[in-house]
Amino acid sequence: MTQAHNTPAPQPTSVQQDVRAAVIAALMPFGAGMLLTLGYAWIGWFGLVLAAVGVAGWGFWWRGKHQQWFPQQVTTGTVVGQTVLIAVITLLLFITIS
Repeated sequence: MTQAHNTPAPQPTSVQQDVRAAVIAALMPFGAGMLLTLGYAWIGWFGLVLAAVGVAGWGFWWRGKHQQWFPQQVTTGTVVGQTVLIAVITLLLFITIS
């Protein structure tokens, strides 16, 4: 018997779960780019490097928490939390630029 025979079939997902996964898939790269831009706007090249370390830490924390980069089973609280975090980063960037 091979490993493929022992693997359970994937469970179907609902439209709501797919939408939350798609929102996270769009927000994570956008948030990473905004954080990199904010680091560069605040401190220059050194800020860019610090922000890159922060983005990598954020990504690996996310991967460790969900065991996948873009999981299908995402709670609404996770989406709201990521949205608020990225909104704060974006707000700080716009305040810095203006």
